[in-house]
Amino acid sequence: MITNQEAWDIYNKYIAGWKAISAEQRMQISTEIIARDVHYSTPRHASGGRDTIIADMATFQDKFPGGHFEIGDVSAHHDVALLTWVLVQGDGIVFAKGHDQIRVSPEGKIVELTTFAPSVARP
Repeated sequence: MITNQEAWDIYNKYIAGWKAISAEQRMQISTEIIARDVHYSTPRHASGGRDTIIADMATFQDKFPGGHFEIGDVSAHHDVALLTWVLVQGDGIVFAKGHDQIRVSPEGKIVELTTFAPSVARP
C-alpha cells in the first residue's frame, strides 16, 4: 500500500529530474527513483523505458528553458497513484496542467508511468 504522502514524495523526486539541471544530476535522480525496466507511456510514446524518460526530460528543457513541474494533487491506493502535474514556464507562468498515473514497486521506485496530455475544461 502506498499513501498519498509517499506517492507525493516519490513523484516530487521524479519531477525534480525535469528541472534545468545537469545531465549527471538528471541521471542520478532517474536511477534513484525510476526502475530500469519501467513501462513509460505518453501520447507520443506507446512504450518506452528509463532512457526514454531521461531523453524527454532533456528535450523538455530545450522546449521550456528554466521550466519545471509542480504537483497539483494526488490520489493513491494500493501501489498506484494519480497525480496532477502543473507545467510552470521559466518566467513563472503556468502553461498547462495534466495527469500522470504511476505504479510504485515495494522498494519505492516507479515501475509504470502513464502521462496524459494537458487537461481541457471542455472537449
